[in-house]
Amino acid sequence: MMTSRGVDFDAQVVESNLLRIQNQIFKLLPMREEGKDWTKPLETLREEIAGMGKLFSDQKDFLTVLAKLEGLTPESNDDEEKPEEIEFPLYRRTIFECCSLIEKLKAKCQ
Repeated sequence: MMTSRGVDFDAQVVESNLLRIQNQIFKLLPMREEGKDWTKPLETLREEIAGMGKLFSDQKDFLTVLAKLEGLTPESNDDEEKPEEIEFPLYRRTIFECCSLIEKLKAKCQ
């Protein structure tokens, strides 16, 4: 798969990386359920997906995944100690939607 920087990656390498990202996205579910810090891994995923979106700019699903993950990011409110998080059912649904979009991107590698 050719990147916007002219580097040609083997499709299996890209697919493998997408599988790893998909697994990391899915792991955000139990992290939040168990009260672990899920915001740092989310931030890392957002950065990585933004980078992949730049490299594979013809794949618009990266923008959708990035936008959905950005929507999960807790918003800071100066009046509150803890940032406001979205409700868990919406969080869960969004995680599954992101995983489905990554699955779609993986299929394009084949």
